[in-house]
Amino acid sequence: MDTVVTFPVGDLIREIVEEKNLQESFDYVISHLEYARQRAIYYPWRDAIISELRHDISNGTFMLRREEVRDVTVTDGPKIREVQAPKVPKRIGLHAIMVIIEKYTYPTLIKNTAASIKGKGMHWLHHIVEDDLRNIGWRNIYFYKSDINKYYDSIDQGKMKALLRRFFNDPLLMPMLDNFIELMPHGLSKGLRSSQCFANLFLSDVDYEMLRHAYSYNLDGECRHLYYRYCDDVVILAPDKKSLWKLRDRYVEAVGRLGLEVKPSEAVRPLSEGLDFLGFVHYGTHSLLRKRIKQNAARKLARVKSRKRRQQVIGSFNGMACHGDCVNLYHTLTGKKMKKFSEMGVTYTPADGKKRFPGKMMRLGSIVNKVIQVHDYESGIKTSQGDDRYIVSFFDPNTKEWGKFFTASEEMKNILDQVNDIEDGFPFETTIISEVFDGNKIKYKFS
Repeated sequence: MDTVVTFPVGDLIREIVEEKNLQESFDYVISHLEYARQRAIYYPWRDAIISELRHDISNGTFMLRREEVRDVTVTDGPKIREVQAPKVPKRIGLHAIMVIIEKYTYPTLIKNTAASIKGKGMHWLHHIVEDDLRNIGWRNIYFYKSDINKYYDSIDQGKMKALLRRFFNDPLLMPMLDNFIELMPHGLSKGLRSSQCFANLFLSDVDYEMLRHAYSYNLDGECRHLYYRYCDDVVILAPDKKSLWKLRDRYVEAVGRLGLEVKPSEAVRPLSEGLDFLGFVHYGTHSLLRKRIKQNAARKLARVKSRKRRQQVIGSFNGMACHGDCVNLYHTLTGKKMKKFSEMGVTYTPADGKKRFPGKMMRLGSIVNKVIQVHDYESGIKTSQGDDRYIVSFFDPNTKEWGKFFTASEEMKNILDQVNDIEDGFPFETTIISEVFDGNKIKYKFS
């Protein structure tokens, strides 16, 4: 957030019922409904639903009732869970409230936590772990990994309510937040938009306690702590077992004060055995996809008949594989190799347009003569320097970092459009080169 916030915060109802927040919440929830016929039902009632939600939230009467919430069985890997799904209008109201709650609470979380946080997802934290393992320079690295036994079911509702009152004191808002907590007889409901946020907050005090004792190092002036949490999954790094067991005991004691219990499957092991975290097995020098993910992808590709469905499975698998060292695995399962631009036979066809190259905290000059993997682009972007720019997303296989740059280059835009028309054109491998023309002018090209 841009301004310093003094907690507890009051008078948030006006912010929650702002027209923009309610409209965006409606659009978000409806757009995420699985079937088009479901979405078609609600769009004609958009204004009426928003009006009713504004009235109920403004009066503090917006509530989730157990009879309005459907229990759904979902499979998450080897786990089978019962989750709660409110009716769609209630889901919209819940989303509108939690957008504002998260706006104030999420900036208070430690950096190295990522579950259900916009802009900080599983892959983001995966790359944080990868970078730290490469940078710390220890001869030996040991890790502690654990998760909490029945975490959502074990969260104490009284402690959760007290924690929220450290952040908020709005008399209309608090009964609604309490209602979300109390939907189930014990713990937090699985599946509610609110529960994701509350579960992150519940362990925040433990996080800050652990940061005071965990190992850390300095990188470019930034203190990076070797403690990571994804919801209730925790990883701690240390240079020796003795130190790590002390950190482990401190962590177990801290979560115990919250009435939580670490699963017996917790482990202290050398990194050489592989750290299984966030879908990848880390070894320090490289990371590989978790065995179950590889097996699931192989089984789906073996069964699939539809060409369109096969492309969807490959795309989903590539979305994971591109974050690890999985080039050979990707080729083995899909029969595809990442294309090089020079092999695609795409040539430049002139078209009107302007040129410009900003990027994701990177100058285009900083990636010249580097091999990159171009994954996607979006056209028609308006910037302060003009209209109809393209934003290009790329992955650097050497640094394992994602980046993006804007281009108004007539040549690059045209080539991107042609690649988009080629089946399996993206991603492709290329090197951006620079050329000098008209004496001192520079233009950039794919090669």
